[in-house]
Amino acid sequence: MLHILWLILKWILILLGILIGLVLLLLLLILFCPVRYRASAEKKRTEGIREIRASGEVSWLLHIISARAFWEEGKIQTKICVFGVPLSRLKQKLSGKKKKTKTDTSKKDPSVQKKQTEQEKYSRSYNSEEKEETSVIIKEDTTPVEVEEIEGHRYTPDLLEKEPEDKISEILPEQTDACDERDYRREDGISKEIDTSVSEHKETENKNKNRIKDLILKIAGRIKSVLGKFLTVVRNALRVPSRILKKIQKFALTIRKFCDKINWWREFIDHPRTRAAISFLWEDGKKLIHHVLPTRITGKITFGSEDPAVTGTVLALLGMTIPFHKNKIMVNPLFDGENILEGEIFLKGRIYGVVLIKIAIELYFNKNIKYVIHRWRHKEVNHGERE
Repeated sequence: MLHILWLILKWILILLGILIGLVLLLLLLILFCPVRYRASAEKKRTEGIREIRASGEVSWLLHIISARAFWEEGKIQTKICVFGVPLSRLKQKLSGKKKKTKTDTSKKDPSVQKKQTEQEKYSRSYNSEEKEETSVIIKEDTTPVEVEEIEGHRYTPDLLEKEPEDKISEILPEQTDACDERDYRREDGISKEIDTSVSEHKETENKNKNRIKDLILKIAGRIKSVLGKFLTVVRNALRVPSRILKKIQKFALTIRKFCDKINWWREFIDHPRTRAAISFLWEDGKKLIHHVLPTRITGKITFGSEDPAVTGTVLALLGMTIPFHKNKIMVNPLFDGENILEGEIFLKGRIYGVVLIKIAIELYFNKNIKYVIHRWRHKEVNHGERE
């Protein structure tokens, strides 16, 4: 048993050692294997400004992993490569293999083809049956029907045959009853007209009274509104001096706050620890820029403009870039009165992870920078207090 346990522990320790070694290897590669970059641009005299050709590349781990970008004819193209093979090709190959496997499986299975043929036959037969059923058309009777009128009522011959004669005879006495009702209605209408005339007279009197009341109420409402407006104007006029005083006080407070802020910033910048932090950041920034800038730059530029003053200003601006490329780009200005731009530039550089991590650690553990961050978070504390 002990021998087996020792073997298991041995294999576990071996696996742990391999994993730790791989992690250390990755860390060393990240720290000491640089990220390299290169870029180039070309412009010919005959072509326009939009037809500039440019390319850039970023690679890591001896060009095993790389990313490329191309600018041609006003379009950008990008490529990501692993071992020099672009990822788009790998994706196409994988997708092509999957499609082939699917098509092969469908060809090799005869049962799938039989099922498809049976389903097609069944659907065809079902569609044909539906068409036959819809072809049958039901014809309706469109023969005209005679209609007879009896005492203002319409009856078809079928209804006359079905109904007895007693019902037909009952129509005449109904007409006599209708005449009696008309006479009674006339007498009622005369009495109603008399009542309506009386009621209309009373309604007109009530309307006149209501109009007088409405006029009185309107006049009273207008008087109240005029008095209310007058009172509000008086109140606002009395409040004007108090409002002016409040605005003056607010303006004075804003000026005081602004002056306090200026004094705080002056004390904050003049403090020795903030000055030390700023100088430390400036030194580290210089180191970082010097490390990131390209190690090699070569190129030639010839340019000219119709206005010689423009060529002079461009030449002055390009002269300001000499500390960066150390006069390795040849500049040839032309004062011939023509718009000319041609040339080519090539540059390359590298970035080490060790330098970036070193600068980050120095910034994190610097006491002056910690003090500045703390004072920035707690602005309400007096700047002269020491912590």
